Amino acid sequence: MWMVLVSIVVLVLLAGFAVAMFSDVRGELYFSRVRDNDQLTVQIKALSGLVRYKFEVPVIQFKGLSQGVLVQAETVNEARPKLRNENREHITKHKIERFYRNAREIVEHTLSFSDWMKQTLAHVQCTSLTWNTRIGVGDAPETAITTGLVWTLKSSLLGFAFRWVDLRTKPRVEVVPQYNALEFTTTLRVRGRMRAGVALWAGLRLVVRIAREEGGLRTWYRLVVKPRRRKQLVS
Repeated sequence: MWMVLVSIVVLVLLAGFAVAMFSDVRGELYFSRVRDNDQLTVQIKALSGLVRYKFEVPVIQFKGLSQGVLVQAETVNEARPKLRNENREHITKHKIERFYRNAREIVEHTLSFSDWMKQTLAHVQCTSLTWNTRIGVGDAPETAITTGLVWTLKSSLLGFAFRWVDLRTKPRVEVVPQYNALEFTTTLRVRGRMRAGVALWAGLRLVVRIAREEGGLRTWYRLVVKPRRRKQLVS
């Protein structure tokens, strides 16, 4: 009798694990700039909505060359309507330089990091993309030239991005000139998905690549894990 019950429990757990691995991890990125107001939101959903996280940056303010950019960020666990953490930080030139040095050191201490990144992005499917911009520089001829430049920039960025990501939708991209007006507004919304099992496998492969590189685990702990733990203790 007990063997039957144990077998049933094991089968149920295996079935649940299989369903979870074949479910999608869905993400959405939204950015908008209207005059001087910026907003950035990133949402992640997994296990059919049982796991939901939202990262939001409601405040982005330029404070001058010395103080840099003030960023206020919030992380929310939407499965439990509760603010997980909130922080305010000034992004200065020195912090950007330090981030670049740390990122370069992390890449150097991961075996074939670029190959891992390309292989992982190949499994990401873009299911929706909308990018609308309205622009005007106060003069009709200059506005027309600027509109063409913005079109070229958008096309180059999207062309580069979709070399690695599987595009499953027709992007809706628009640049609307505002002649004889001073205006710049833009909204970008991107939705994508990835199999949970593929994401888990990519994470395991990354850990193996880190471990195979000399000093890899130590470098990742020092530059990624340790600062996050310090922030959690402070908050």
